[in-house]
Amino acid sequence: MRMKNILKRDFSNESASQIIFIMAFIVYSLISMTKNAYSASIASIIAEGTFTKSSAGIVNAGFYLLYGIGQLAGVGLVDKVSPVKLVYVTLIGTIVALIGMGAAKSFTAMLVIWSLCGLIQFGIWPAVLRVIAEYMLPDHRKKALIAIAFSFCVGTVINYLVAAVVLSVSVWRTLFFVSATILVVCTVLWGITAKKLSPQIREIEIINREQDYIKGKTKDKQKISWKLLFSSGIIILLVPAFLRTSMDNGVKAWVPTMIIDSYGVSAGFASVLTTVLMIVNLTGVFIANFISDKISKNATVGFGVICLFSVPFTLLLLMLGNIPLAVAVFSLTVITTMMYAGAQFINIIIPSSFAKYNMTGGVAAMLNASASFGAVFANIIFGVLAQKYGWNTTIISWVIFLAVAGVFCLIAAPLWSKFIKKGEK
Repeated sequence: MRMKNILKRDFSNESASQIIFIMAFIVYSLISMTKNAYSASIASIIAEGTFTKSSAGIVNAGFYLLYGIGQLAGVGLVDKVSPVKLVYVTLIGTIVALIGMGAAKSFTAMLVIWSLCGLIQFGIWPAVLRVIAEYMLPDHRKKALIAIAFSFCVGTVINYLVAAVVLSVSVWRTLFFVSATILVVCTVLWGITAKKLSPQIREIEIINREQDYIKGKTKDKQKISWKLLFSSGIIILLVPAFLRTSMDNGVKAWVPTMIIDSYGVSAGFASVLTTVLMIVNLTGVFIANFISDKISKNATVGFGVICLFSVPFTLLLLMLGNIPLAVAVFSLTVITTMMYAGAQFINIIIPSSFAKYNMTGGVAAMLNASASFGAVFANIIFGVLAQKYGWNTTIISWVIFLAVAGVFCLIAAPLWSKFIKKGEK
């Protein structure tokens, strides 16, 4: 009710721009919460005997497979359809999927429902980036692009906090129903905000077009330029985007199970430890921006450095079970924080560099699609490796992924440097 009363007022463009960002942040945080609802449930599902490790991983893989396919298919669509409508469709579809997951009784039903949820969410991140680029005032956009990076981690933390509470008093199915309820409230708030601020949104769009015209930027709707994607190094970066997400998703999805297997702690305690890890991951945004501002303006160099920096901490995990739990958690925290810093480069800094060419949404979708396929790979392969060959084999594969990702980033660095210099002219 308080939000409704607030939005009965008339707002200046500046206030509207700020409120739009707050709602975009809330939306993506809660969508991120739902993306991780299944991951937070995996340990309980396995402990219950519902699935094996490999079967549990396949369900999560289905989500990211259709998520990636949807993003590839929608590369040209996300820059043409209203981002407000894309957010609506995503929220409503996700609510339905969450309710379905809570009610599902079989592996097949969960695989189908969770996979369709991934397809439904294909356009949410490009839509959020477009909301920031098109519906916020120029003076607000730079700060917003930094702040929005926290939304994924905030959503993940909310998910694991909710999971810690729900799983301590109820079964894992309840977590999906609770997540759906939270998302219903979010959908209502998004609708009220979009309707109330529509006049200001139109005015801000006009202001942005005028500013872009003065700066000589091209804002006409256009198709994705494959020539630009090759010359900028984006095609090369699809490989580290794939590997980074494989590593990131693999670690985060299996941290509770790894800790339970290696140290014999309870599922609730493992969930709490994972939550602490996610909170610390927020510092990855500052690390990425520090690297970008103080160490190297070349985003691909920064991305490569954090991948290679993570290698020794990953190797330390080979002693899992023989080192103190605190040391294991510290290593996992460093790795996931570095991967979150990598997400800042690949999901925000790099795509936003294509705003001049009206390709921000398309590039974000393409990189996210590659990342999604990496998550598919992680959920299928890492689950199988952990079940058949143990955690050490899984950890060695993570080390290889990090090393290869770092090398590919450095290969793309000269192309990206030329692209940035060209855009500054």
